[in-house]
This record gives sequence, structure tokens and C-alpha cells, in this order.
Amino acid sequence: MPHPLLKAHAPPHASPVPVASLLLPYQPESVAAARRFVGAQLREWGLDDLSDDAAVIISELVSNACKTGCLTHMTVRLQCITPRTIRISVRDGSRAMPVLLQADEADECHRGLGLVHKLTRGNWGIIPEAYGKTVHASLRLT
Repeated sequence: MPHPLLKAHAPPHASPVPVASLLLPYQPESVAAARRFVGAQLREWGLDDLSDDAAVIISELVSNACKTGCLTHMTVRLQCITPRTIRISVRDGSRAMPVLLQADEADECHRGLGLVHKLTRGNWGIIPEAYGKTVHASLRLT
């Protein structure tokens, strides 16, 4: 049975742009839940070709959010910006900013944001907020 916070919800108003979001607890299990959510949503939108890259990106963003030690929940959001472009975002309650580090191929740590940067061709960023931040990344079908 899924955790009570693991439920997708529609935005409060009708939007011409497809959007889906999910509340997740700050737990390691949330990474897999976020991957399932993103994969299912991309299938629904007919964007299956983005699933593999989107799985890597959402895994990194949710993993980073889980490391912040926040006590409430994070929000995963998936938005179809154009028929060929999606934006994946994770909002958490920490003001600690992720840092893109140059990791060697042999390094086992600090490679995640480098992968996000590569997969998105540098189209990712951080939006500081009053009580946390949103980290977002955009993917486009080629």
C-alpha cells in the first residue's frame, strides 16, 4: 500500500499545459516512487522516449533533497512545456544549494549534477525561495 503522501494531484485550476505533481517524504524510498511517477506520467503524455534520461534526473534531484534533512515533504513536479519538452522540478524546504562539481569518471560520489547538466545540455537551475528552493531541469526530444 502506498504511503499516504504518495499521491499525484492536479493543479487547483485547469491548465492548458499538462502538469502533474507528487508529494513525497524525505526518505530513500521516495527516489523509486518519483521515478515511477515520472515514468507513468511520460507514458501518459506519449513522451516515453524521455523516460530513461528523466529517471536519472529525477533520481538525482530527489536524492539531493533527501540529504537535506528536512522534516516535512518535498514536491516533485512534471510539466510539459512544449509537445517535445518537459520540465522536471523538485521543491524542498532547505536553502542549501546543490553544487555542480567536476568529478572524475572513477569517482563514485559527486557525479549526479554533472549527469543532470549533461542530459539537459545545461538547461537546469535553482530557484531560491523564502523557505527552501526548487531545482529544475528541462529535457527535450531530439
